[in-house]
Amino acid sequence: MSCMFEETLHYSSPGHGDWGVVRIGMLLPESVQLFVCPSACGRHGAIGAIRQELKDRLFYLYLSQSDIIDGYDDLIPDAVEEVLAVLEKRPRAFYIFVSCLDDLIGTDHEALRERLHEKHPDICFLTGHMNPISLGGKTPPPVSIQNNLYSVLEPEKVRDSFVNAIGNLVPTADTSELYMFLNSLGISGIRHISQYKKMDEYQEMAGSCANLILGAAGRQAAAQMERKLGIPGLFIPITYLPEEIEENYNKIREFLGKETSEDFDFSPVKRMAQEAIESARKAVGDLPVIIDSTAVSQPFGLAKAMIQWGFQISRVESQECAVFDREHLKWLSDFHPEVEICQTEHHRAVLFDRRMPKSLALGVEGAYLAGSEYVVDLFNDEGNFGYDGIIRLMKKIEEAAKKTVNLEQLINSYGLVV
Repeated sequence: MSCMFEETLHYSSPGHGDWGVVRIGMLLPESVQLFVCPSACGRHGAIGAIRQELKDRLFYLYLSQSDIIDGYDDLIPDAVEEVLAVLEKRPRAFYIFVSCLDDLIGTDHEALRERLHEKHPDICFLTGHMNPISLGGKTPPPVSIQNNLYSVLEPEKVRDSFVNAIGNLVPTADTSELYMFLNSLGISGIRHISQYKKMDEYQEMAGSCANLILGAAGRQAAAQMERKLGIPGLFIPITYLPEEIEENYNKIREFLGKETSEDFDFSPVKRMAQEAIESARKAVGDLPVIIDSTAVSQPFGLAKAMIQWGFQISRVESQECAVFDREHLKWLSDFHPEVEICQTEHHRAVLFDRRMPKSLALGVEGAYLAGSEYVVDLFNDEGNFGYDGIIRLMKKIEEAAKKTVNLEQLINSYGLVV
């Protein structure tokens, strides 16, 4: 292994990702957001919101130096009134985000929410911290925003036969065998927050019988849902290792306490996955492959899988290793120490001394840091699950190996992180 994980000054590359707390928060139906921060803190997010066509739901209260010194608790309610006055449609939820300096000032957010709710009882007011300093804490921004998303749900007396998908930012692809597998267990379908445009319709997620936690950032939210709503949850991180996929399906069956009259037949999709692997491996050939953690939640696990399939894995780009991916990291360390492990946000990344233009990168950040000419445009596993997830990923890899890309155009095409 070429490096150990080190806590040091962080570098954020232009290829870091297209899902920030603003965009994740926008998943909440009929919601708007007000950022309370100095202008320099909001510039990046404001430009990104324009690029991603979210600006009509995003507002800013820019703070001056005197506001910071004197305190700005009384400024926020007035800003909320201004936002409500210009909106064509009254929101059902109103996010108020503060920046990291608020941790030093100590705004009383609970009192602020109570004050606003008394005046506008039809609106759910939520507060959040856009604080990159807390990324290493127990509740970093990606986790706290997930907590906020599901905190608005109220208990339902009746449970139906649907399950919720929690933590994943886009729904599982409708081609996945997961749906048919769940149907065989008597589950009617999967609910995901992205399918809702109205708050009243979104409330039906509170009546689901279980939560499948497909993204690690949703674990706290699911635990809160279990306490408040009585919905049990199962964390099943997305994997591309066939043996772990099979294990995940067994966990789901056991978790739901369901039995089928006959075992679900995975053999057709397993065969399709193997064919997709062989086709992609042939297309990539001996091209070095880079895997980065913005593309998949278990980059070390994917590296293990692809090495076993015959791909030439050269590097894994990841700032840290998630607990559920550590076993795979150890396997790489024990059996393939030639694979480089590089921290994407390490301050030395700005030296760009690990360029590898003739490579195929899974993930835009890894591509940017290496200058890769072949890029798999993928973020956060993006709908992949199970054997179908392998098929979808291999098709993307095969397509990426056929033509070079312009990295600058690719990064510009998905907009800045907001």
